[in-house]
Amino acid sequence: MSMEERKCFKCGKPGHLKRNCPSDDRSGKNIKCFGCGRHGHFLKDCTTHAGNSSLFATEQASAQQHKPIYYPECNTKFIDTHCHLEYVFERMRHSGTYEDFKTKHRFPDFFEGCITTFCDPAAFSSFGLWEELLSQRNVWGTFGCHPHNAQYYNESLEAKIIQCLEHPKAVALGEIGLDYSKRSPSKAEIQQDVFAKQVKWAVTLNKPLVVHCRGAEDDTLRILQQNVPQDMKIHMHCFTGSSKSALKFIETFRNLYIGITGVVTFSKAIDAHELAFDLPLDRLLLETDAPYFVPVDVAKGNKWSHPGMVIYVAKKIAEIKKVPIDEVLEAARVNTKAVYNI
Repeated sequence: MSMEERKCFKCGKPGHLKRNCPSDDRSGKNIKCFGCGRHGHFLKDCTTHAGNSSLFATEQASAQQHKPIYYPECNTKFIDTHCHLEYVFERMRHSGTYEDFKTKHRFPDFFEGCITTFCDPAAFSSFGLWEELLSQRNVWGTFGCHPHNAQYYNESLEAKIIQCLEHPKAVALGEIGLDYSKRSPSKAEIQQDVFAKQVKWAVTLNKPLVVHCRGAEDDTLRILQQNVPQDMKIHMHCFTGSSKSALKFIETFRNLYIGITGVVTFSKAIDAHELAFDLPLDRLLLETDAPYFVPVDVAKGNKWSHPGMVIYVAKKIAEIKKVPIDEVLEAARVNTKAVYNI
């Protein structure tokens, strides 16, 4: 029932609730709505401003969850090479455009764009937002079946992924791979089979790969070696393995790059710190994996991350390597161009 249809049980008039009735001394006759400018109701109950009270509640909740952010200074353009815009909008209750979102959350001045990943079967359904998101300026996409969803992979899903990869702003196949952590519901054998199938499609379609690897470094490397050429463009997304494992991957594939996320800002993420120290800058990609891994710099008051926060990843890597932040950003930007041609 809309607010216009609701009826006050005190005065009998429609358009407001009893608790906000202008004739009720408790609510006060001088209550003013800051949406329409009229007296007698609050903004959240306004029938003419912003549609309904739920939007007001959403805006209020968003304002409470996300405090102002102050970004590190830099002079180099940068791209978040891996995020999930669909989930970002959902978690942060945003229903507008990408440009609206960037304005609302005041992205860094030198932020250039992002690559958003679609790897959940639901993303390819009629309810998916991928086409709408890719219509936005400086938003590119990757498509694949995440190892968590490997059990749902079939010919129909495969055909849909291949169809999506024909989009002019589809830059890679992924995220795909292996996840042997307790969080993954799909069995290892099924994951390996689905991973190998998708890897072969990437070769056939001449698309770069975005690879997810959790506790499965040996099998991931083996399947890649068996199915792709050594010059394949590969993005090892959100790599959480050891520095030794990462170096083994980049020694095997000359166009393989390692993605580092906001995890590197966590004080106890020793492996991530070591990886940031050891990884050559010419093999580095910067990513948020938003809405996950909120950088420590802005963790207070921000439950979720967004693509603009990738600058904090660069800042931490610069601190670990003892180099200027612009040196990290410049190298990562060159690498992003090399992998994704954007």
